[in-house]
Amino acid sequence: MVRVLKKGMLVLVLFAVVWLAVIIWWQESRTLPTGVDIGLYLFALPLALLGAFWAGARIVRAARAPKAAPAQARTEAPAEAPASPAELRLIAVAARAAAGADVAAISEALAEQKRPELDAELKTPQGFPIFAARVPDMDDMALYAVAREQGAPPDALAAATLRVTALLTDIARALTHDAHSRVTELDVPAREEDWPRLRFDVLMPADWSEAARQRALAAVRAAAGVWPDARIDAAEHPARDAMAADLLLRQLAAGPRDAKAEPQWRIVLAGDGYIDAEQVAHWSSASTLLTHANPQGRVPGEAAAGLLLAPPDAEADLRVTLSPVLQRRKSADARGAQAEAPLVDLARDLLETAKVAPDSVAHIISDADHRGSRPLEPLTVASQLFAHLDAGKDCQSVGLACGHTGAAASLLALAVAGETCMQFDQPVLTLTLQDPALRSAALVSRPAASATA
Repeated sequence: MVRVLKKGMLVLVLFAVVWLAVIIWWQESRTLPTGVDIGLYLFALPLALLGAFWAGARIVRAARAPKAAPAQARTEAPAEAPASPAELRLIAVAARAAAGADVAAISEALAEQKRPELDAELKTPQGFPIFAARVPDMDDMALYAVAREQGAPPDALAAATLRVTALLTDIARALTHDAHSRVTELDVPAREEDWPRLRFDVLMPADWSEAARQRALAAVRAAAGVWPDARIDAAEHPARDAMAADLLLRQLAAGPRDAKAEPQWRIVLAGDGYIDAEQVAHWSSASTLLTHANPQGRVPGEAAAGLLLAPPDAEADLRVTLSPVLQRRKSADARGAQAEAPLVDLARDLLETAKVAPDSVAHIISDADHRGSRPLEPLTVASQLFAHLDAGKDCQSVGLACGHTGAAASLLALAVAGETCMQFDQPVLTLTLQDPALRSAALVSRPAASATA
């Protein structure tokens, strides 16, 4: 109603200004207007100006709207993403974020619809407190002191990188213990060379310095202390966008399976964080920080999540079926963006591929937050595919509870989905929605619990 009144007032002001100018001009030029002059100058002219203003505003808004970059230019993914859905075999999941110290606590926080609170330390440049999803019980000064003692270079000492490195270390340690318990379940390998290989694939923000990424990679290796060091491999994957973890999983699922290759256990990790005063100042200057004046801004968060994938000769507890990647017609960050129908078709096709009946799906877990069309997209999928789900309880978004976690968001959602699937013993659908243009889905289910759609 307020917008209608404002637009109406603008139209009245435009007509008043044009009429006043024309009447003054007629009086000064001693012109006696005809009926044609009255129609032309008092009605056609202001309507033409109104149309010109409207067209100009449309052009400006279109120019300012974020452009959806092509999928291949946005990430260091394979040159061509798999055209058909692929599968991963999953043994364990782990995560840590502001909402909980482990994946079970995070899942419970999502069910209780917890939200980030005002942060005691982070403030806008004007001195106002902001909402932030800070992981509790982490001492920045202690992390800094340990890093200095270990000889970390200055460009590896930013608060956000130190905190995320600590989170990655916790997740690496937890998943290594899971792998270790599986390998030694029947017998402990007698010799070092009898141990299977353990590989870490670690996703970290590409804008971290090389020194910060190398320090985090070394910390992950050190956390796997129960595994022989000579049998550990680790690789970093710089994440340049929100789809990096999703596309890495597709690359692993579509990778060649050499029967002669040595079996290896694989842990995929992702960590990212924005609990840093400099980051908050940068977001504030770029108008991307959530404030009372910018309700579509981001809430700083931090998280690390990981998946333990099963080697070919091991039994898996979960199956993860991945959909193709879909591109939205309109950027999710554009003004007036809405949920789009193709996402529903993508989820439906994924269920058919996995041979899972829609009425057996227990939850939808997404990496969505409050921005743009993102909160509406899971609700649209639920309303059209899963009439049995309660949108208020069964559609959960990690971004709402954990804040903006960047490169870790999609893996965090998948870890929570794995925990939820094991808890309810029913399939769980995940949606990757952080990217403005790209969308994908994954279905987490029990290997022997598939139902015919």
